[in-house]
Amino acid sequence: MHDFSCIDAAEMYYGTLANRVRFFKESKEGIEIMCRAMEDMRNQTLKEGAINSAKRMLEDGILTLEKIAEYADLSLDEVKKLKAERTA
Repeated sequence: MHDFSCIDAAEMYYGTLANRVRFFKESKEGIEIMCRAMEDMRNQTLKEGAINSAKRMLEDGILTLEKIAEYADLSLDEVKKLKAERTA
């Protein structure tokens, strides 16, 4: 458990874990991999938020599918799919 609370790989006891931490924190390739992973997580979170917003708008029933797609920044096909899932 000690190693999981360490910020610096040099303080870790388990060599394999320390080496992986060094790779992801100190090498150019590792940093690029972590940046891509963080971007992917951010994009996934944004997409999930847009889907949840669209679902709430669909439940409200006031807006057209086109407006929901525009406001949620989703494609019209994605909104239609969400509507079909909701009514299924």
